[in-house]
Amino acid sequence: MILLLDTSSSQLSIGLADDDGALLNEFHADAVEGERGIHDARLAMEAANLLQSEGIAASAISRIGIIIGPGSFTGLRIGLSFAKGLALACGAGIVPMTLHEVLHAANPEHRGYIVTPGYRQDLFYLANSDAPREIRLLSSTELSDLTPKPILAHDFFLLHPSSFLPHPSFAALSLVTMSFLTAKSTELVSGAALDALEPLYLTEFNATRRPTMGQY
Repeated sequence: MILLLDTSSSQLSIGLADDDGALLNEFHADAVEGERGIHDARLAMEAANLLQSEGIAASAISRIGIIIGPGSFTGLRIGLSFAKGLALACGAGIVPMTLHEVLHAANPEHRGYIVTPGYRQDLFYLANSDAPREIRLLSSTELSDLTPKPILAHDFFLLHPSSFLPHPSFAALSLVTMSFLTAKSTELVSGAALDALEPLYLTEFNATRRPTMGQY
């Protein structure tokens, strides 16, 4: 069985899929205004509830697909810590992936920029569709100075429009796509290698990073 986790934003998303990557069930919750600790308080409980609803024991999990970034530092840390502990307990492997990879995989026809929200309103995470793992943190000025290309924007920007994203198309993170990528991935992190697995958290002091298996 495959467990899917996304704790990169204020939303908590958990999915359960079979070994072929077919999504069986999913859970989503948004933090209400002023609410903190949604991932810390609910991740383990809601994952257990999801498994119970399908009559599946945690020991049956063989792969865990997880978004490692970019996104909320606290959320990413909580999600990855939970995934590591579960992987060690169940003997499962982790398939780490970025938001940009999943958005690209769900929209393979897109040719241009993939943009997700930074940790401030004037900051944006950007990758090119032909290299979705090469993620950069850009200021609004740097974004405006880029060569114009079509923009695929995270659907966060539907509720929080930005004048620096002219005429984007929008995409939401898809657990269906995550489950497919997790099932087909050959980049499985398990055992002792889990210790080196870290979130992809980009700041102004670490503005460009190309994830590799060693960096995951």
